[in-house]
Formats: sequence, structure tokens, C-alpha cells
Amino acid sequence: MNKLLFLVASILISNAMLAQEVGTRIFLRDASGLDIRSKSASIENASYLFHPDYLKASLYTRAGKLKSDAKYKLILQENRLFYMEADGSDMEVVSPIYRIEFEMPNGSTTVFEKGFDVVDNLNQNNFYQVLVDGKAKLLLDTKFASETKMVYGTGAVTTTDKLINYYGAFGTKIIKVSKEENILSLMDDKVEEITAFIKKEKTKFKRQADLEKLFNYYNQLVK
Repeated sequence: MNKLLFLVASILISNAMLAQEVGTRIFLRDASGLDIRSKSASIENASYLFHPDYLKASLYTRAGKLKSDAKYKLILQENRLFYMEADGSDMEVVSPIYRIEFEMPNGSTTVFEKGFDVVDNLNQNNFYQVLVDGKAKLLLDTKFASETKMVYGTGAVTTTDKLINYYGAFGTKIIKVSKEENILSLMDDKVEEITAFIKKEKTKFKRQADLEKLFNYYNQLVK
């Protein structure tokens, strides 16, 4: 009995030392019991956030949905996920989360996913906003470009532009959507139907509403 207690105590101490060693904290576990780890960090540029406020959200690892009452913020520029501690401090989630479902103040849900193939200068750790879900996904990537200029009588003035690009994905395969050829290469099993739809609807490939309508139409065809 004493040996068993000693073994259990040793395991607990080892785990505590490991958590301390990697500088992380455990705040919840996934469906398989794996620790989801976080670290103390600060949000350095609030203008790069998806939303300025902490929001309730459901997190997913590849093992399944996580249960937590925490609220989260996502920095789109750096694909970093934060949650707020009970004392109000910021903590960064460092375990692999591949899907986030934010509960928006208006009652809607905004979804982000990562794990897609490399495209342009974006790797598999990039979080895309999922505009249309289904066999074909319409994804939105948002980044920011800041520029500082000297303005007479004012001094240094920094402006930040939002850079938006649309992508289409099948599984992990992903392509940038900017013209009809991109769409047809992605939806090559329904070329005739999609070509006719684009012509009929006069689809604009830089207009989000038009792209959402097109992807929803394709997903209805392949149900």
C-alpha cells in the first residue's frame, strides 16, 4: 500500500515539474483526457484582433470538442488564441486547437479553422474564417498592414489597412479564389452547372455575398 502511494505521489510530482518546466498551465482537457496547455502572455496589438472583446467559444482538437466556460480572443495577424483568467489576466492557449466557434454578441456563431495546405504565404497554422461550410468551404483570411508616416504639424501617424482574401477548400486542399478559373478548378466535377450559375448570377469574385451564394449552390448540387 505504501509503495502504491509512493508511486502515485511520484507521478503527480513529475507531472507538476513537467508543467513548470515547460512554463505552461493546464486549464482544461480534451475528449481523450489530454491536457490543454496555456502560458502567460500579453496581447500586444489589439487592432489585429478578430473582435475587441473576450467572447464565449467552443474549441475543438482533433480528438473532439472541449468543455470550458472561458472566454477567448483571436489575433488574426499571428493566429494566437487567448483566454481570460479569473483575475482578468491574459493567457495564451499553446496546445493545438484546429477549430473555434465564437458566440457573437448578436447571437450568431463565427467559425475559424486551420489545418489547410500551404497557399500563398499562409501555412497550416493559419486560422481562416469559415464563411460557407460543406464539401466545398469558402474561407476568409484577414491580415493587416500598418504604415507610419510623418505628417506636417501632427508628427508620426500610423494607419492600418485590413487585407482580405478569399479561398476555397476541399478537405485540406486550398486555392485562392479571385477569378472564374479558380472556381472551376476547385469545382471541376460540376463545371457546366457552375459556369451557367456564374453567368446567370453575374458573380463578382471579390464580393463576399456572391461567393457565399456560389459555394452554397455547389454544396447543394453535391449533397
